[in-house]
Amino acid sequence: MKLFATPLSHFARKPRLLMDLYGLRYEFIDVGGVTGVEAATYANNPILKVPTLIDGDSWLIESDHIAGYVVQKVDPSDKFNVFTRDLFDLNVRAVVNGAMTEEVKVILARRTGVPTDGVAFFDKALKVVSNAFAWLESNHEHFDASNPKYRELHLICFWDHVTYYELVPLPYEKLGRIVDRLSQNPLVRQTAPQVLKPKAKN
Repeated sequence: MKLFATPLSHFARKPRLLMDLYGLRYEFIDVGGVTGVEAATYANNPILKVPTLIDGDSWLIESDHIAGYVVQKVDPSDKFNVFTRDLFDLNVRAVVNGAMTEEVKVILARRTGVPTDGVAFFDKALKVVSNAFAWLESNHEHFDASNPKYRELHLICFWDHVTYYELVPLPYEKLGRIVDRLSQNPLVRQTAPQVLKPKAKN
C-alpha cells in the first residue's frame, strides 16, 4: 500500500494512525505540499487534496473512506469502530471533518499570501474551529483515552493540528487531559506535527 499525503496533514493522519495501530506495512509518499494544481501531484486525485491510497489496482481518496477500506481489508471485527452507525460518532466525524476543512482554508490562504485578518470569510472559518472544540469539550465524557477508537483519532488529529498552527486558543481542560493521555501512545506521538516537523520555540 502507498499513502500519498503530506506529513502534517491531519486528514491523512487519521488513516495513517489506523494503519500504524494495525501494524500494517505501507509506503508513505510525501507529495511535497498542497498548493499545487496538478492532479498528478496528488496521485491523480481530481480534487487536489490528500490523502490518496493506492493498493495494487485499488485507488481511493478521502480519509474516512481510506480508513474503511483498511478495516475491511484487515479487521472484520472493526475493533476501532470505523463502521459504527452510532449517532454521536457520526456527529464527531461531521464536526471535526468540517472544522478541519475550515482550518485548511485559513492555513492555505496565509501560505499563499492571501490576507485573512478581519476578513469575514476567514473569521467565520476560525469561528467554526472554535465552535467545534467547544462542542467537543461539552461532550468530553464520550471520549476514552484508555481505549481509543476512531473517534479519539479524530480528536487527536484535530487538536494537534490546530495547536501546531496556533489558529485559535484551546482553553479546553477536559479535552486537553484526554489528548495528553492519547499522546502517550508511541504510535500517536510519532505522527504528531511537532515531532515530524518541530517548530522553533520562541
